[in-house]
Amino acid sequence: MISIEKSQVKWKPKAQDIITKDTPDKIVYAIARTTLDMSFATIPKDRGQLRASSKAYGVQGSNGDYSIGSKTDYAKYVYNMPDKTNWTTTGTHGQWYPRYWKQYGNVIFKQAVERNKLK
Repeated sequence: MISIEKSQVKWKPKAQDIITKDTPDKIVYAIARTTLDMSFATIPKDRGQLRASSKAYGVQGSNGDYSIGSKTDYAKYVYNMPDKTNWTTTGTHGQWYPRYWKQYGNVIFKQAVERNKLK
């Protein structure tokens, strides 16, 4: 699970005046959606059920509390497999969401903010 537990916002002058009440929720949703969509190719694929289940699960939640995952009963086992696992598809691995976030999190965050700020 990726969890952003603590953050600090430093407001620019008058920024609070132009941000709508639902902007933070839209940004958090965009972060979850982009992380899911962009990390999709790194989800292990044998017959494709895990990937399909992850896409079907999508982004669930509301009010800034969202989750991404899979409804397959074996997802947690595959997710926690070590790097030395002989993956059937090149470029896949366990812990796909946090690995993708670690590599691209700053870009995902900046894009989510840019796409959801008021014009």
